[in-house]
Amino acid sequence: MKLEDATILVVDDEEDLREILSAWLERSGSRVLTGANGVEALKLLETEKVDALVSDIRMPIMGGVELVRTIYDMKLTIPSIIFVSGFGDMEPREMFGLGVEALMDKPLSRKELLRVLEASLMESEQHWLTPSAEPMAQSLTMEIESLEGAMRTCQFQLGRGGCCFTSTHPLTEEKTVNLSIQFAKEGLSLRSQGKVRWFDDQTGQSGVSFDYLEPECREWVIGAMREGSKRSFIPQCRACP
Repeated sequence: MKLEDATILVVDDEEDLREILSAWLERSGSRVLTGANGVEALKLLETEKVDALVSDIRMPIMGGVELVRTIYDMKLTIPSIIFVSGFGDMEPREMFGLGVEALMDKPLSRKELLRVLEASLMESEQHWLTPSAEPMAQSLTMEIESLEGAMRTCQFQLGRGGCCFTSTHPLTEEKTVNLSIQFAKEGLSLRSQGKVRWFDDQTGQSGVSFDYLEPECREWVIGAMREGSKRSFIPQCRACP
C-alpha cells in the first residue's frame, strides 16, 4: 500500500504536534484521523478501519501502551503501529509482540516519519530484498527437527516482521545477526540477516527482526507469515500454551 492510499490514526495529547503530524501526512495524500488519548482512539476504531497507528506513549486518561494492549486483547488488526515518544516505557519483547514495529524519538522529522511509514505499509513481497553490504556482528546456525512441531511448542514462531526462537547460543541485543535455521522434517531453511531485538538468558529465547531474506526461503517464509498471526510484529514465544 502507498502512503497516499492509507488511512492513518494519529494519537497524541499535544494538540500542536497532532496538527503538525496531520499536516505532514495530508500533504502526502493520506487520510488522517486524530485523537488526544487512547480512549478517543478506541472510539474511532469502533467505526473506522485504519492502515497505520502513530501514537505517543505517555498521555492522560489512556496512554499508548495501554492502547495497544487493548487493541491486541480486542483482536483488532492494524497493519502498522508506530510509537512516537521521548520515553521508552515498554519492554521490546512486549512492544513487538503487541504489533508495534518502530519506536521513534521526539523530536522527529517529516522525512524520517514518512520513511518509516512507507516501509511499514509495503506488501511483504517488497520487504527484505537487499542484503547488507556490512558484515553481520554475530551469526547463529541451528537445526530444528520439525517446523510444525516447533511452532506448536513455541520453539519457533513467525510474526509480520521477524521471528522468535529458542536456542542455547546467546545473542547480543540490538546487534545484527546472520541467521540460519534448518527444519529437517520439512526440508526447509530460513536464511536471513536481521537485528536481535531481545534475548532472554533464562529461557534462551530471542526475537529477531528481518532485514533480508535469501531468495530460496522467501516464498515459504512469507507464506507462513500470512497464515500466522497478523497482529504481532515479532511474537512472544512465551505466549504459547
